[in-house]
Amino acid sequence: MAEQAADSAASLQVFRYTAGDDTVRVIIGEVEAGLPLDDLAAHAVEALKSETFMCFAVSQSGDFVADELCFVPQGERCEILSIRTNGWERHHGDHRRSLVEILNNLAAAVACGKLRILDETELLQDARAGTELLHFAIDDSASLTTAREAVDIMLQESAIDDLTRQRTILCISEAVTNMLLHGGGQGSMTLRRLDDRLRVVVADDGPGMNFLNWIGPPTKKGQASMGYGFKIILDYLDAVGLRTGQTGTTLLLDRKTD
Repeated sequence: MAEQAADSAASLQVFRYTAGDDTVRVIIGEVEAGLPLDDLAAHAVEALKSETFMCFAVSQSGDFVADELCFVPQGERCEILSIRTNGWERHHGDHRRSLVEILNNLAAAVACGKLRILDETELLQDARAGTELLHFAIDDSASLTTAREAVDIMLQESAIDDLTRQRTILCISEAVTNMLLHGGGQGSMTLRRLDDRLRVVVADDGPGMNFLNWIGPPTKKGQASMGYGFKIILDYLDAVGLRTGQTGTTLLLDRKTD
C-alpha cells in the first residue's frame, strides 16, 4: 500500500442499524460508492440475534475501503464502526498505535457502554442536559489552564477522591489539547451538573476527528500524536459521548459523583 497523503487522513465511519428496519443509517461519515449496505444490514441482524460483537475484514477489490467493520449490538440497535485508511499502513518500527487497534478499542468501548456515538439529535439533547456551571472559550494554553483550574475546584467541592480528580483533569487536558492542535485552534469547554455526574462538554469547529494527525512533522509547541490520548480518556472516565464530522467535534466527558 502507498504512504498516506497528508491531505487524505483516515476517517471514522459509524453506521446504525435498528431492529425491524431494513435500512442502515449514517451517524458519522458518509455513504461511500460501493458500500454494501445490504451486507451491512445482514451482518447487523446476525450480530443482534447472537448478541455478539462481530468483526469483518474488508479486502476484496472495489469493496468499502476499511481495515475492519465492527458490529456492536446495543439492545435493539447495532452500531457499525470502521476506519477508512485510504491505503495508509504503519511501517515497521513505528511505535504509534495501529488504526486496527484504535478501531477495536473504540468498538469495545461502545460494546461495554463506555463510549456513546451520538447523532445530531442525541448531541443536542445530551450537550444541554443538566445545569451549566462554567463556560470557557479556549484558544490557547493560558485559557486551557484557567478552565482546568476552575473545573478542578468544582471536582474538589464534589468530594471526588484525589486520584479520580487528577485523572479527570488529565482527560480534560487531553481533550482540549487535541482541540487546540487538531480542531482549528479554538473551541469551548462547558461544565454541567447532572443528577449523578459532572459533564464536561468540549467542542470545536474543526475538520473532524481523524487518526493520521501525526503525518506531518511535530509542531513547535509539541510532538506528533501517538494516538493514545483518546484511549486515556476512555480508560479513566465513567462515560464518553462523541460526535465528529466536517463541521467539528464534540466530546462529552462524564465523571460520576454518586
